[in-house]
Amino acid sequence: MAQFPSLRPSAVLGRDRWGTAAIAEMAIALVLCWVLGVFRPFQMPQGGSVSLEMLPIFFIAARRGLVPAMVVGFLYGMMQIFVPLTPPFIYHPVQAALDYPLAFAAVGLAGIVPVVGWRSLAAAVAVGSGARLVCHFLSGLIFFASYAPQWEWPWLYALTYNLLFLLPEAVITAVCLWPLLKAYDAARPGTGRRSRAPSSAA
Repeated sequence: MAQFPSLRPSAVLGRDRWGTAAIAEMAIALVLCWVLGVFRPFQMPQGGSVSLEMLPIFFIAARRGLVPAMVVGFLYGMMQIFVPLTPPFIYHPVQAALDYPLAFAAVGLAGIVPVVGWRSLAAAVAVGSGARLVCHFLSGLIFFASYAPQWEWPWLYALTYNLLFLLPEAVITAVCLWPLLKAYDAARPGTGRRSRAPSSAA
């Protein structure tokens, strides 16, 4: 099985996490988030849409760690508000913070999982997507509970609304991230995630 170099959370403050190459990767990832967020091939029945906008954040989480990924996610969320390519939906300042900068910064929590193979990659995507889900869920429960049908509990409405687009988005992102990381590590060996995992790591 192909292995990825492992990322140790204690290494996120090392020079290789914040050097010139790391900053360049983060800048490119930020622009890619911004562009990929425009292309939404799937629109879910209850609202919400599926895109690959989380993919660059997960890429940075796997290669550079927790803090760089959260920085990229937070900046992308701010860009969605202040320099959007598509109009943001803003009902209240707190709702905007939950749905944009905080939600995408939360995706960077994937950086706490050392990515050494496809199982740990799936776990990292689950952590980041789950953290984003919490932010959207709180936003929906606090600000959009009135949209819930009379027969449905507001918390269940907020949860299902967000799961309907976040779950397929997470799956598609994980499927795309696996070959992307392998190709990048093959093209640039010895960069980014420095320490290697045991060959038996999943």
